[in-house]
Amino acid sequence: MKRVIAALSDLHIFSRYALMPPEFTTIQGSKMIASPGQMEIWEHYLGYAKACDRDQVDTVLVVGDTIHGQNFIERGTMLMSAELDEQVDVGCQVLDLLVNPGGGLPKRKLIMFGGSGYHKSTKGHNPEKDICDRLGGVWKGMVANLQFAPCKKVFNILHGESASYIYREMMIGRELMFIKFAEATGKIPKIDVMVRGHWHNFIYLHEKDLHAIQLPCWMGFEPNKIYLKSYGKMQPDIGGCIFYLDDYDRLRVWHFTMDEIPHFHDAVEEV
Repeated sequence: MKRVIAALSDLHIFSRYALMPPEFTTIQGSKMIASPGQMEIWEHYLGYAKACDRDQVDTVLVVGDTIHGQNFIERGTMLMSAELDEQVDVGCQVLDLLVNPGGGLPKRKLIMFGGSGYHKSTKGHNPEKDICDRLGGVWKGMVANLQFAPCKKVFNILHGESASYIYREMMIGRELMFIKFAEATGKIPKIDVMVRGHWHNFIYLHEKDLHAIQLPCWMGFEPNKIYLKSYGKMQPDIGGCIFYLDDYDRLRVWHFTMDEIPHFHDAVEEV
């Protein structure tokens, strides 16, 4: 195997509905404890980290929305804390498990992308880049075309901003068509793999010479006005992916997603 890449997106650190270590202590000494649902996601994350160790991942790719931000529209509700520095501290703690695995395994290369401006929260300050810098990673901003040498495939990577009216697969298929058109008119280089985050679902489309990968997230269903527009559609896939590039430059995509997701706000209850 030439390259093995851990690919994850939308961690949404410090959302009450997302990935959280069992315990976090602030600089003032206050302790924050993960909820039972957050602990379920955390245990799955530990399993994902073990899979990365087992399969000898060499690179960690993070495609935006690493933190949840300050939730201005919701006035800070549904957050563990609106303190961005604390969100950065926990983001570093969480990703460090993948970047510095220990146990005799080498440090992995970290490549990070920016997510939604809403979750970044503050103009002139980029807390996601702070996480990347503190972990010694490579910051790629909002979009990049990358080759994972010595492989020749070109990966077009960005977080994503748009939404689909009904079927997300149609939106991805439309983007595949536009990429091919831009290639044919000489506007962009040949793209072999399209990687996106943002939608909190795992979708994988593979045409003859183009892969489209929609990464899952690390966050449960959140009862905000956007998610409530379509209860069924907005149920997430929780987990990460591993990309395998072999000696023939072939790509294999494996998703490590939870079989049963935690329901923080919408569990079945007797009344």
